[in-house]
Amino acid sequence: MRGRFRCCAHSPFIGGDILIPAILVTLMKKPTYGYSLIEELGEFGINVALFHPSVIYRMLRMMEMEGLVISSWDVRDIGPARRVYTITDIGKSFLKSWSMNAKENLKMIEKLIKAIEEGGE
Repeated sequence: MRGRFRCCAHSPFIGGDILIPAILVTLMKKPTYGYSLIEELGEFGINVALFHPSVIYRMLRMMEMEGLVISSWDVRDIGPARRVYTITDIGKSFLKSWSMNAKENLKMIEKLIKAIEEGGE
């Protein structure tokens, strides 16, 4: 990983960075195109109505520049060509790192919640 997303694996709950692993996990199931990907993000509880589709497409382009995904054109006889995205080995490595750090963050969040609940009585 080169730049922008390297830090996201180590701070998985900052900003919209939850979209990065959600996109990559979706692509682990099968390569897909942007619109289908957006529909599948709802499986993780992400309210895709909050995001304009252009946000996801920009993120996919940035992820491709970082080597997390690759894309190719699917040209069919019927309908327009579609850009199909596939996760790379770098993307899979990113997910492993993100997952380990998310587990640590989850432990910290659970401790904070417990402290809040105990302090609020």
